[in-house]
Amino acid sequence: MLSDEQLIRYNRWWTEPEWASADPHLRRLSQQPTRLPAPQVADLDLARPAVHILRGPRQVGKSTDLKLIAQRALAEGYRPRQVVYLALDLLEGQDAATLIRTVERAYTLAGGSYRPRLLLLDEVTSAGDWRTAVKVLWDDGVIDEDIVVCTGSSANDLARGAAERLPGRRGPGQDYLVLPQDFGAFAHATDPGIPQGLGLSIGEIVGSSGQSALLDARIHLPAMQRALERYLLFGGLPAAVAEAVAGAPGPSDEVRRVMWDSLIKEVQRRGATLAATQALLERLMRSLGSRMSWSQLAQDMDVPLGGSTHRSGRGHGVNDRRTVQSYVEFMAINYFALVVYFWRPDFGTANVSKAKKIYLGDPLLHTITADRVGLRRDPRGEVENALALALYRRYERSERRAESTAAPESLHVWSTKSGGEIDFVCGPRQQIEVVEVADWERVNRQKATAPMRALPGRPAVTATRGELQFGPTYNLVPAALLLWALSG
Repeated sequence: MLSDEQLIRYNRWWTEPEWASADPHLRRLSQQPTRLPAPQVADLDLARPAVHILRGPRQVGKSTDLKLIAQRALAEGYRPRQVVYLALDLLEGQDAATLIRTVERAYTLAGGSYRPRLLLLDEVTSAGDWRTAVKVLWDDGVIDEDIVVCTGSSANDLARGAAERLPGRRGPGQDYLVLPQDFGAFAHATDPGIPQGLGLSIGEIVGSSGQSALLDARIHLPAMQRALERYLLFGGLPAAVAEAVAGAPGPSDEVRRVMWDSLIKEVQRRGATLAATQALLERLMRSLGSRMSWSQLAQDMDVPLGGSTHRSGRGHGVNDRRTVQSYVEFMAINYFALVVYFWRPDFGTANVSKAKKIYLGDPLLHTITADRVGLRRDPRGEVENALALALYRRYERSERRAESTAAPESLHVWSTKSGGEIDFVCGPRQQIEVVEVADWERVNRQKATAPMRALPGRPAVTATRGELQFGPTYNLVPAALLLWALSG
């Protein structure tokens, strides 16, 4: 259980009116050269009792968001002792009873009878069966009048569906997904002359007003293309964006370690070695934009991941396809990968039995992997990866985004009748929208017509390196401009 000294230290606002200047999260935020968007801080309802959950990868800023929520609550009239913050990574591995006692002790120490309280449970998934603890606290009337905000990045927790999450004990609680910053936020932060992203769908982009907006924004295209080059190098973690804004030539070793250590900490819990994880990332990077099967991926892996393997005739451990699948899906549950399946047009769902495409969850992982294994980077593949992430953010329902990136419901690959493929189809079955990524060196006009031929009547865009042209048989949009238009 957290000591009284720890509880007081982590809740400085109880005793120090100027607490924000000494808070480590807010101090680091104030030292960053730009303030990045955090809409969940402003959107969260501080009036109605509920249990809200902020999910996302480690080091993405969830703890800072909690401190900003505390700051907002105090500014809006909460008394200092109505706001309680607990750093539960200090209780890692302890049981539900310990978490219950910690909350009760914090409430006693805070004193006062004012309700509702704002209870901030940071990294709640570190502490045993946290759901049981929250259920007991709610059922016993300890927190049922309060606004509870939990953050977590546990894979085991995220693997469970929303229906199992505190049924009947969340009130109007919402799930919020906190991901690395998208390209639009990165571009505006690194070059304030680039406007904020438009937040458009593909259908809106190819509509008359969307076309006008993109044609008007093409004066920013050179700046956007420079920003995209840096985005593909730095990615969207707040610490990486801060270095990019400061003009660093590349992400520092410290920032790379933040991403790498977060990934390694998770996969090692599953028994994978550092060498195996690195080999898996290298294989995924070499295949960006290409379809693959679990069996082929397992066959190509020359370093056993651990877990379920069989022995080859030569005496070397060989990965079973189920082992590789479980590790990739585990990475996706933790937002380090995105698995996109082919679409079944007859049912409007993913065809999980067919090949799939696998993307990495942030461009910084490309930088780290390429440097570690001496891999030559593929600009077109990395742009396709960035578009996959952007389309996932734009089309996947918010409640699904908060659960995992292992099998999106609203983003798929399309297999044409002639045996070809369209990179992305997005949205619900009756409103499918289409995105193809062109060859990077030169746009083939015949191939550019493939999306509209494959899905006639549906909004379609072909992402190019630099060509912008709208027409009856194809719509060409530079990738940087497309990513910017989707952002926001």
